[in-house]
Amino acid sequence: MNNDTQTTDQANSGALLKSQAIESYHKLLDGLKPVKELILVAPMQVPESVFDLSVARKAGYFNYPPVGLLYIASVTRQADPNIKIQLIDLNYEMLQRANEENFTYDFWKERLANIIKESASPYVGVSCMFDVNKEVFVQISEFVGKEFPEVPILAGGVQATYDFEELLGKYDFDLIFCKESETQFYNFIQNVNKKDRSKGPNGTAFKYDGQVHVIGTHEENPPVEFDIRDFYSLIPIENYYKYGGLAVFSRYNGKEKPFATVLSNRGCRAYCTFCTVRDFNGKGIRARSVESVIDELKFLRQKGIKQIDWLDDDFLWDRERTLLLLKRMTEEVPDLEWISNNGLIAAAINEEIMEWMVRSGMKALKVGIESGNDAMLKKILKPTSKRKLMMASELFSKYPQVFYSGNYILGFPNESFGEMMDSYNLARKLDWDWSSFYICQPLVGTAMYSIFQDMGENRDKNKALNPGRLAQRGEMGVNFDEKTDQVLRGRRIFNLPPEAIPSREQLNEIWFTFNLLANFLDNKNYRENGNVEKLIKWYESIFAGYPHDASMAAALAKGYRLTNQAQSEKFYQKT
Repeated sequence: MNNDTQTTDQANSGALLKSQAIESYHKLLDGLKPVKELILVAPMQVPESVFDLSVARKAGYFNYPPVGLLYIASVTRQADPNIKIQLIDLNYEMLQRANEENFTYDFWKERLANIIKESASPYVGVSCMFDVNKEVFVQISEFVGKEFPEVPILAGGVQATYDFEELLGKYDFDLIFCKESETQFYNFIQNVNKKDRSKGPNGTAFKYDGQVHVIGTHEENPPVEFDIRDFYSLIPIENYYKYGGLAVFSRYNGKEKPFATVLSNRGCRAYCTFCTVRDFNGKGIRARSVESVIDELKFLRQKGIKQIDWLDDDFLWDRERTLLLLKRMTEEVPDLEWISNNGLIAAAINEEIMEWMVRSGMKALKVGIESGNDAMLKKILKPTSKRKLMMASELFSKYPQVFYSGNYILGFPNESFGEMMDSYNLARKLDWDWSSFYICQPLVGTAMYSIFQDMGENRDKNKALNPGRLAQRGEMGVNFDEKTDQVLRGRRIFNLPPEAIPSREQLNEIWFTFNLLANFLDNKNYRENGNVEKLIKWYESIFAGYPHDASMAAALAKGYRLTNQAQSEKFYQKT
């Protein structure tokens, strides 16, 4: 077969699959009732298998508002104003109920069943963003599918996008709206309620007659200007801070301060091989107008919000736009503070940007560093260099009131111990408030995931809800014979040959030791001219989520002793 014939056959096959998908989709539509009520569900972010009631009661778990579902609610209202919309944030309700007597984790079944029973022609839409709550996500679909087989189950989100074949093939989902789905969802509502089939929900996967189909291809450069302010009435945004946090940063910045999250642009300039942003959001960056972002910030401030976390993957992308946004924040919402848990790109930070970030209310930030090895940075396509990181570090030193954290990844494909040491040495040289070392666990849909698959190595296992050692998973103690054990532990890891490619078990010990030394045993804030109070505040924020972690308790004991606080002995005993 020559190349021309093969290309023609492939084109014909593609056209046939496309026509079959459209035909099946139209048949699916013929059997659907109009959407009269839409029940949007945000799953619990902590599966029951690792849920710790004591952590929940200390507000130690994540409690991110379901902003993505607010966007879906907004386009639903645009598509058909007659649809009644409900948003059930089961994660928020779980954390709230955990503070009550006789709490049971499976409260959600009765809660969801009652809502569905009271609804007329309901559709259920469930969001699945990350693998850590996929277990709960699937349980919700199975429950609804069994108890209410006539109710269509819709899904979307990052994890749903990359697992759509499994989810549709094995579970009770009917349609999965892949990648950014506002336009898809709008068209779907038009298809069902208005009988308008001129535009289909391109990029949507669905199940019909036992087969999984994908209709069309995802829209390029979908719109980003959606006004979600009215839909905050669907959730008690002013109360989220009471029952959890935005990573650790919101607790550090003040656990008594109501928080929210805001998305000002979508996409990222980088092409990092371990990240799904480029694939999920498309190439380039699409920004909301500064005016619309400011309007949303003012609205949230009126709701009582005192701090926000930017959800942007590349917040500093456009220098002029960034400066305009920061200056308007300084002038128009001067008492609103902000944090950036998503790593900022250090190369985008100059003196002017840094000054206005601080003036506009920045209290804590992360920078995505990933590696301290120049060759590795090029290999993973990270848009930074050690020189630019050192320049940013000099700027940071001028504003010591801000908390600075760097993200590092260990265990890239075939990464040697010497390359990992470059990251450790860079972290010590930068000497920021915190150095977060993570083990590489690439997401499905990334180039790096494919590389690990080709190597025959599965990095999907043991993903942590909060990276740390949990007693429930048996990670608190490791029994081994030092004479016969082949894995080097503690400071002995530094005896590894630089050219060695560490095993997964050895990598765990490298990760643990790097974190322990850089952040606990030799944190700069313990030293002369350091800020011990700042460090104590950070440890206290973390400890709520890791009550079984001895290193946290020991660090607090030391910090309290250095500041002559009586509770030092209590935490020494706890350690």
